[in-house]
Amino acid sequence: MRVLVVEDNLDIQANIAEFLEADYILDFAYNGDHGLELALANDYDVIVLDLMLPRRDGIDLCKAYKRQANLQAPILMLTARDTLDDKEAGFAAGADDYLTKPFALRELKIRIDALAKRPKIKNATSLRCGDLIYDPAENMINFGPFSKPLNNKEGVILRLLIEAAPNVVSSETISYRIWSDEPPNSGALRTHIYNLRKILSSLKTRCEIETDRSRGYRLKERSSDE
Repeated sequence: MRVLVVEDNLDIQANIAEFLEADYILDFAYNGDHGLELALANDYDVIVLDLMLPRRDGIDLCKAYKRQANLQAPILMLTARDTLDDKEAGFAAGADDYLTKPFALRELKIRIDALAKRPKIKNATSLRCGDLIYDPAENMINFGPFSKPLNNKEGVILRLLIEAAPNVVSSETISYRIWSDEPPNSGALRTHIYNLRKILSSLKTRCEIETDRSRGYRLKERSSDE
């Protein structure tokens, strides 16, 4: 397994190297520009990314990697920032998991192993469900001549639903992707689903979000005669 670690703290780098080098092939970058260069040039199974980096911070690196990489490795973001807003920004940028400093090296390894089991995501300039096109780079829905911008949470939800369609995406999966393990009140996800439904309805697309009350949500395309 090949892992890229983008971390500017040399002591943390040394500790990670000592603990993980027996199990993984490790590459290290000291700043965001070098990290992005390595991430785009090589095929990694997991990228461990510090949030606070010189030259290019982790959020900007993550966004650039998600835009440019053809085959995307899952990203584990490291940070001393532990507020919900910080985690939300990381997940909105495309991070797949979040680990707050200081952390146990054993937990780091457990999370890397778990992320490595996920299939890599093939980048697409656009995602389609029937007559609906979603542009992840611009976070925009396109339907015929009409376009509608989404906020970050709506974009995360729609992408998950399109990629899984016509299968159900559990409420827990959507919630974790948006808020990690610190979700707000139970009605927050329903509010975002409601707003996304209103947007789809306003565009008069045949794609609609269907609720599976025991499991979660799915994106469904109505037939033309409905």
